[in-house]
Amino acid sequence: MKVMPADILTEDTAIESLRKFFHGKPFLFLGTGMSCALDVRFGMGALKDTLIEKVSKCTLTDTQKTEWEAVLASLEKEVDLENALNSVNNQDLLKMLTDITGSFVASIDKDFAYRIAQGSAEWPASLILKKLVTTLPEGDRILHVLTPNYDMLFEYACDYAGIPYTNGHFGGVECRKDWKAVDRALLEPEQICQGMKMKTVYRHKKHVRLYKVHGSLNYFFHHNAVIENNAWMWNPPAFAERVMITPGLSKYQTLQRYRQELLLSADAAIDRATHFLFLGYGFNDSHIEEYIKRKLITQACHGLIVTRDSNPRIQSLLDQSDNLWLVCKTEDKTTGGTRIFNRKYSDSLTLPKKNIWDIGEFTKQILGG
Repeated sequence: MKVMPADILTEDTAIESLRKFFHGKPFLFLGTGMSCALDVRFGMGALKDTLIEKVSKCTLTDTQKTEWEAVLASLEKEVDLENALNSVNNQDLLKMLTDITGSFVASIDKDFAYRIAQGSAEWPASLILKKLVTTLPEGDRILHVLTPNYDMLFEYACDYAGIPYTNGHFGGVECRKDWKAVDRALLEPEQICQGMKMKTVYRHKKHVRLYKVHGSLNYFFHHNAVIENNAWMWNPPAFAERVMITPGLSKYQTLQRYRQELLLSADAAIDRATHFLFLGYGFNDSHIEEYIKRKLITQACHGLIVTRDSNPRIQSLLDQSDNLWLVCKTEDKTTGGTRIFNRKYSDSLTLPKKNIWDIGEFTKQILGG
């Protein structure tokens, strides 16, 4: 049943509601916006230009040429890259696109790996991530994070900030999925008082579980399994097949192939969660949106979107979700500022010259970071 908005949203009410959201432990979704805030080349626009340039220099079969010309025709009509690539079904062309995408993202990623490690560049969500991990409840010491991003900015930021994290891979140079081994490795001893005696118990360190559901620069299909190999990510050997699910309908076929490795643990964690925080997330993935709609609309879970720009997909979710909030940049380019929206209120709130949509400023204003 649609709620009839009546109350006017005030700044005090909005800030109080945003702070109240964090009384629950959020499941964190990180979108491309978090990478683009550091460098716009991580976005779809730069990838589109790169694919057009590189594929034009490749020798294509007649089938591949027909499919690629259909992609170019769609792009000419200003169809977004995600939908334009739906024309591609040829497996060799798909591999070519994956290899080009991997090399392009790796070239930018490598630069930021060194800069973040030296402290000369900071990933925008570092502050809120550290805040969320340090404030994890003692009885639930795991922060779940899902991202479709291929890059390693999250991992570099965690290493620099000293935040323990795992993506479920365990081993040496070539790591394989083994959540049980990871769980054991993240246990630490603690002394507790039991009656008149001290007893040693083992509990998890506060840490992040990272689900890279579209693959990663350091994921490869090798020896009939998805493995992690950091030594290969910037310049992989010819025999190593990247596990990077590129845009287009074909990605759903690939998701089924890698489903156990990439999705099952994330599925279970999403099912258990009641609060969802979306940072720089554009809601472009219909597979993931199925879960999101069920949680936010059907189950009326709590949600918060913090992003620079809203879009029709976000607005559609907002119009159907009582407990979903949006914090984004205003469209007024003269004064700037922040727009805050929840459908229970008669209109959105505009805060001129306040950039709470910026994740660093949001953390300071809402979480006191």
